[in-house]
Amino acid sequence: MKAKSIHAANDVQVNKFQRRGVKTGWVHGAVRRECPGLSQRRRTILVAVGLVAIVVATIVSGKLMGEKKPTYTVDTVKVEPREFQVTVSAQGTVEPISTLEVRAQVAGRVAEVLVKEGDVVQAGQEIVRLDQSALLAQLQQARAAVASAEADLAQLGEAGSQGVGKPLEVQQAEAQLAAARARLAETKRGSSEAQVAQAQAGLTQADTAFEDAQRNLEAMEALYKEGAVAKAAVDEARARLVNARAALDSAKRQYEALLASPTPEQLEMAQAQLKEAEIALAMAREHEASRQMGRQAALARLRQARANLDLVQAELERTSITVPSAGTVISVPVKRGAVVTDGVPVATLAQPGGMRVRARVDETDIAAVVVGQRATFTTDALAGTEFSGKVAEISPTAAADGTIPRFQVLIDVDGEPSQLLPGMSADVDIATYSKKDALVVPLQAVLEKDGKKALFAVDPESSTVKEVHVVIRRESLMDAEVVEGISAGDEVVVGDATVLKKLKDGDRVKRSEQKKGEKK
Repeated sequence: MKAKSIHAANDVQVNKFQRRGVKTGWVHGAVRRECPGLSQRRRTILVAVGLVAIVVATIVSGKLMGEKKPTYTVDTVKVEPREFQVTVSAQGTVEPISTLEVRAQVAGRVAEVLVKEGDVVQAGQEIVRLDQSALLAQLQQARAAVASAEADLAQLGEAGSQGVGKPLEVQQAEAQLAAARARLAETKRGSSEAQVAQAQAGLTQADTAFEDAQRNLEAMEALYKEGAVAKAAVDEARARLVNARAALDSAKRQYEALLASPTPEQLEMAQAQLKEAEIALAMAREHEASRQMGRQAALARLRQARANLDLVQAELERTSITVPSAGTVISVPVKRGAVVTDGVPVATLAQPGGMRVRARVDETDIAAVVVGQRATFTTDALAGTEFSGKVAEISPTAAADGTIPRFQVLIDVDGEPSQLLPGMSADVDIATYSKKDALVVPLQAVLEKDGKKALFAVDPESSTVKEVHVVIRRESLMDAEVVEGISAGDEVVVGDATVLKKLKDGDRVKRSEQKKGEKK
């Protein structure tokens, strides 16, 4: 406005000259006057006055132009020490640290599945049952075989039940053999004097008894004729005589035999008795050996039958598949009616002891990940809840995930959060660098100029900016840690990007918060 006023004043002056009949004009910035009535001295004064007026107008115009230098509206942030982290992001899956596969121990058809995914089971709990019909039939057959073998063994007798060391039959045969040997020896020795004397005494006694019986019969017959006794008394006396005669004949033969012993017949008889006793002992021993062999065979059959029974019972028990320890069912790959073989998995359990995340880290980020680094993650199923953990293991080789090689990183979850379930997806951030009280600025505030990093710092008094070269130690996705060039409390320009490219040292700025306040 001041420049326009000066130009207007000059125009008024020129018009004044024109109204006086003076011819005027501007030549190279000087006033050229044609006034023949004026003296040379006055013309010189007028030219000097015009030049001064031009210089003053130029200075004033320059100041006005300087005051119109543009002011930029910017976003700023005050640099304050805070915690700074550089993280590696990855996708992962929640899984238990320890799992247990429960496998079938016998072939069969699944009759019933007793659990489902997510069920909590206790040690010894039955989770799958196989069809038992065929094994139950085998069990009956095995029990019948055991009963038959036990009956056969009972018929043959228990070992050692008929004597200590030898069976009764063998003992009796051995006793008879000993007796036969003794008789043969006695026969060979002949009769002793005592035996002869005893036989003679027996003969005398038998002879006396015979004579008494004879006299008694004669007396009874006489009395009978007289009618003094009955016919029965006579018959009794006659029978007594017959017996006495037989006893007398036997005593005579024994006495005569003793006197004539041993006779060839006696020796032959004694030897024959000995031979019979030897044969009887051999047969008894053979029979016992045969019995023992039969008993051993029956015992072997019984053992085999019992072993087969135990096997069938064990297989029958294995048709009931139980868990050896407590856990949570995370998969049941079999269904009712399916045929399984020995060793086929029928369920997988998550064991107590915590959860972990199996993260898949890009090959471009894996170099920064080491065991022991802290990590956080969230899941879609539990939105708003953040979990923490620690890197426990890093795969030494990459696995193709589609077309991108990724490394598996295992992260042990802190504590045992019950709401985490196996199979949940996880968005993982692994802290590869962390520092407390770091000077952090947004990445959008950092500029590249001549191969160096720079910021625009704001002078709070003049509201002008100054370009400051800085040293950046680490960068995250959004921020950068500055170690040289700025101090805590400095205010730096963070945007917008278009304005940052235009800013130069000394430019005036207006904070966007101020502009919003002015609008209000």
